[in-house]
Amino acid sequence: MNVRALAIVCVVALAVAAVASAQNSPDAEATVRDGVYSAEQAKRGRTTYDTKCASCHDGGTMGPELWGDQFLAQWDTKLVGAFFSRIQTTMPEDAPGTLGENDILDVVAYVLQTNGFPAGDKAIPNASALTAMKFVRKE
Repeated sequence: MNVRALAIVCVVALAVAAVASAQNSPDAEATVRDGVYSAEQAKRGRTTYDTKCASCHDGGTMGPELWGDQFLAQWDTKLVGAFFSRIQTTMPEDAPGTLGENDILDVVAYVLQTNGFPAGDKAIPNASALTAMKFVRKE
């Protein structure tokens, strides 16, 4: 192999390695399309949602619906961590700040499931896992 061909092979190998590293890096930005919650977590979230959230958010009588085009348009490209924080500091309306972190994570998982985003093998482990995760509309 001549020097020019060897240089090209090296450059291509480095580029492939850089792309693979960026995709597998913990700093790579996750999206709600990446299977970031588990089905079991969403199931628990539905229970919490039904008891703490549904009276206001089902049908949008007091709070907005947490699914569908309008919800996704409002949150598109925003961080899931911001959604978590909004729930944590303002919900439920009659007792803000009373939901525990795990309850909120479960509700977030349920909201993702309700909006048609796929479940994965692992639950969302903690709130900090949401700080670099974005909402993106379904294709």
